[in-house]
Amino acid sequence: MYNHESIHSKEVWTSTFVQYGWEQMQQRLNEVVIGKPEPVRLACLTMLAGGHLLLEDVPGVGKTLLARALAQLADGTFRRVQMTPDMMPADITGSMVLDPATGVLRYSEGPLAANVVLADELNRAPARTQSALLEAMEERSVTVDGVTRPLPEPFMIVATQNPLAFEGTYRLPEAELDRFMTRLSLGYPDVHGEADMLVREQSRIERVTRPRVQPVFTPEEWALLIRRIRCIHVDDTLCRYMADIAQATRTHEQVVLGVSPRGTVALMQAAQAQAFLSGRAYVIPDDVKVIAAPVLAHRLVLKHALSQDTAGNVIRETIASIPIPSFTRQSDLDGAARRRGGMGRGIRRSSRMDNRVDKNTDTTIGASTSSSIGMTQHAIIGSSRGSDVRMGIGITAKRHRSGGRSFMQETARQTVTSHVKTRGDGPSWFGGLFR
Repeated sequence: MYNHESIHSKEVWTSTFVQYGWEQMQQRLNEVVIGKPEPVRLACLTMLAGGHLLLEDVPGVGKTLLARALAQLADGTFRRVQMTPDMMPADITGSMVLDPATGVLRYSEGPLAANVVLADELNRAPARTQSALLEAMEERSVTVDGVTRPLPEPFMIVATQNPLAFEGTYRLPEAELDRFMTRLSLGYPDVHGEADMLVREQSRIERVTRPRVQPVFTPEEWALLIRRIRCIHVDDTLCRYMADIAQATRTHEQVVLGVSPRGTVALMQAAQAQAFLSGRAYVIPDDVKVIAAPVLAHRLVLKHALSQDTAGNVIRETIASIPIPSFTRQSDLDGAARRRGGMGRGIRRSSRMDNRVDKNTDTTIGASTSSSIGMTQHAIIGSSRGSDVRMGIGITAKRHRSGGRSFMQETARQTVTSHVKTRGDGPSWFGGLFR
């Protein structure tokens, strides 16, 4: 049964996250990982896109710190697995154990049964153990003793690995690398960032435990954001553009193994997240260009085993060689028809986001842009009660920017209050989901 109140509440909440929650999410991570705003942004984007994240760098630059802080943002279940050469697959997936009380075998879950799993130093585990992650990363399930068991939703693996030249490391197989949406490298901080880190560390000396990152959303809210991002409209022309990029990597002179179809799907999902977090309900070519290197570079196998930077350069050269698509009138009409069918409800954008998109002169988006912007501006809050909801959300956002309980939980509560005051027809969708 169609519930207008439920749909409206969901979209008010997701549009509010774009304006306030997204900035808060990055701000809290930047307080932990100092001087790395772009890797932090891409890590958050990967999380909201529903992908897995691989952090590759030398020891001691904050890989594990970023992974743990990223998990704390969602306030869900969290497990850490320290990979070692003697680890077995059952140590990750769980196993059947004898229950002394009943005398029968029962399933004892492994560390994968969590919303966020930190696989620390993944490439120190042997290939047999690494293969146990393949099903979990792709199907979100594990099979033990012939029985397939689903993993919690949402589910994300954040893995760290040291460079291959380090002692006691194994090369990750291509099938496993292909399941990570993005691969990031933090690198050494600059002098100012490292000095700031030392000053902050001095202030923590008297604390018994390391401070915990305040959650921004709950697992249920995280799952809602993932579903909403998957509904962002991608024009048929842009689908062809991404397919051309993948095809060009497969025929590149320096590449032995190009981007897989799974990689093309990951590129589209990451571009949807980029568009969503930019305040748009549709993807433009710049979204694809910005996210392409972190999503595709680690999927390439080069002829001379060159560095990750070289793989990124190959991706950038490939994108530069492919013309930016323009949109025909027919594709614009087809996209508008799909949006009217419910798959592309817009996100209310702030004036700052409008200015950033409109001033982008490098993007050719043709006729579809004007119609999409028109639909975006009226799809979410086109009724008379929209101003009341926006006012309540604005007050709530200012009140909870600095911390306290989950910003999104408070936003949900305020949304319910606004709807009850305006419509007087009982609790909305948030009343049942966010308690």
